[in-house]
Amino acid sequence: MTPACPGKAPHHRLLGIGFGPSHLSMSALHASAGAAGTSLHFLESKDAFSWHPGMLLPGARMQVAFLKDLVTPRDPTSPYSFVNYLVSKGRLEPFLNLGTLNPTRREYVDYFRWAAEQLASYVTYGSSAERIRPVSGSDGRVTRLEVDYRGPDGARHTVSADHVSLAPGGTPIVPPGVEASTLRDGTVFHSSSFLGRVRSFHERGRELPYRFLVVGAGQSAAEIFRYLAGEFPAAEVTLAHRGFALMPANSSALANAIFDPASVDLFHGADTTRRRDILADLKATNYAAVDEEDIVAVAELLYDQQVHGGERLRLCRFTELAGAHAEGDQAAATVRDLLTGETRTERYDAVVLATGYDFREARGLLTDVEPYLVRDEDGELLVDRDYSVRTAEPFAPRIFLHGAAEHTHGLTSTLLSLLAHRAGEILDASLDAPAAGQRPQFPVTPVLEGVHA
Repeated sequence: MTPACPGKAPHHRLLGIGFGPSHLSMSALHASAGAAGTSLHFLESKDAFSWHPGMLLPGARMQVAFLKDLVTPRDPTSPYSFVNYLVSKGRLEPFLNLGTLNPTRREYVDYFRWAAEQLASYVTYGSSAERIRPVSGSDGRVTRLEVDYRGPDGARHTVSADHVSLAPGGTPIVPPGVEASTLRDGTVFHSSSFLGRVRSFHERGRELPYRFLVVGAGQSAAEIFRYLAGEFPAAEVTLAHRGFALMPANSSALANAIFDPASVDLFHGADTTRRRDILADLKATNYAAVDEEDIVAVAELLYDQQVHGGERLRLCRFTELAGAHAEGDQAAATVRDLLTGETRTERYDAVVLATGYDFREARGLLTDVEPYLVRDEDGELLVDRDYSVRTAEPFAPRIFLHGAAEHTHGLTSTLLSLLAHRAGEILDASLDAPAAGQRPQFPVTPVLEGVHA
């Protein structure tokens, strides 16, 4: 443990690691309240704001209503709302004329960038956090935290904070059996880097007879299948997934109430067994589920192929990826039939892993504070309702989690649906001055819910 040494490093009331939508929302709410910017700051490893750049496919829409933006549910009068963004761009009426609650993904990311540009004083880009260290006072009590990070200049720096908020984002999931060499040479890649990786195939020629394998059963898998089928008219495109069919997202108004703040209260107050049951019951609102219109579009592609002949587009049900290795400039992918147990290996120009993300805690950053963290019998962190990790005495700082609290807070822990509420609650819990707006004290009516966030 590092002894306290006042003045040794720049100090903030709350330091955030990562500057995606979660911490962008915190900055917007903080600025809307007219609070001093020095009490809140963020470190971001990227050189500029970005959000899922690899999946900004043409025409792809958000699965959350625009009213659930960075600030509106918490502070409808904030200048950082999506509506104010539209006004500033001169597009409010044209957007309203579309009659939709769901902007395109490209427009929503442009909204995020617009807000990030105005809130640039809150973040230091090009800065990668490496270590969080507890700092003790003369009585041995941990009074604050120090964060070591690599700055834009490549040098190591240290900043201290009373509290830390972690929003590092999800880590792409790579199925077991996929050799690292295929990831390095780009013959196998995760959907998170899709557009960047697929660019080389455009450069070689759209009309070439490529062979693509897409692995997954969720929204990204369906969107990528549609994109490859349309962009490369001579390519063979196969979508492999473990189930019988792509399943539609449960977008009903009653199911979508799980994304209300009151439902987080309900979930957090339930015991561990009941929480697991709730997550299982509502899995189709977020995981391995596809928007109805995308399922219809995939079905129409396959039907049109039947009408006109051809075999270039395929769906392989009850199929999982068992492994992949490089063979020359291609990937040899081995898939397993889950009904028979049989395996087969085929060569592809590219294998796209639409296999989701792991949002578990950033254990590497928490190594030095691990002795103070309280865990349950399964080894999961105990997380209080305000998203702070429960800690043992004597430990004054609070560590807040975005994304890694699904086991205690439900599906919204990783989603945009409760973005403003989550950010506001953390600000209220960590800063002397409250965030802009306030949390509703009654269940939110789910009439304007979109599909899952």
